[in-house]
Amino acid sequence: MFLSRFTIFFVVLAVTAFAAPLSYPTEEQSKQELQAAGMTQPSIDGLAALTHRFATGYPLVQSNKEATDKFIADYTTDATNFVKSMPANDQTIYNNYLKKYGLA
Repeated sequence: MFLSRFTIFFVVLAVTAFAAPLSYPTEEQSKQELQAAGMTQPSIDGLAALTHRFATGYPLVQSNKEATDKFIADYTTDATNFVKSMPANDQTIYNNYLKKYGLA
C-alpha cells in the first residue's frame, strides 16, 4: 500500500504537468504549495525530478509490459528511497499534501 501511494502520487503529478485536471494542481502550483508549506528546496527539486523522470520515461516503455513493470518497480524504489531520505519535516509536509489531494 505504501509503495502504491508513491506511484499514484507521482503518476498524478506527472499527468498534471501535461493536463491539469480541476481537482489537482499543476506541477508549478504543487511546487509553490510545497514551498509555502515550508518544504526545503532540495526536496521540492527532487520530487520535481522524479515527476519529470516518470513523465519522460514511462511513454518510452508503456508499449512493452516487461519494460513497463521494470520501469515502475525501479521508479517506485527510487521514489520511496528519496522520500525516506528527505528531512522529517519535509516528509510530514509531503504526507499532508498526499492526504489533501486524497492520495494517501
